[in-house]
Amino acid sequence: MDIDKTYSVSAIKEIIYDYEDQEFYILANKLEGLLGFFVFTICEKDPHSSKFYIKYKNKLDIGDTNINVLRDPENRVKELVISYKTIYINTYNVIVIDIS
Repeated sequence: MDIDKTYSVSAIKEIIYDYEDQEFYILANKLEGLLGFFVFTICEKDPHSSKFYIKYKNKLDIGDTNINVLRDPENRVKELVISYKTIYINTYNVIVIDIS
């Protein structure tokens, strides 16, 4: 499956696989030709099933990206930790999303 054509994303910066939920988490810098910050998941069993967590359109390139899934089974908490550097502004951003 071609992720770029199916979801109209490009400049994919990071892809990780979550073995427990059997999903791919993807961080891209372009959606439909527009710069921004976009995070979404694709289900392993049904690649045409997706869910966007962030669709933030801006005019900035990003780099030095990282995505991690953080779990605390004791408290039943699952979080998505995303970090990236905004190019030309020289800021490093960390975003934590509760996805439990």
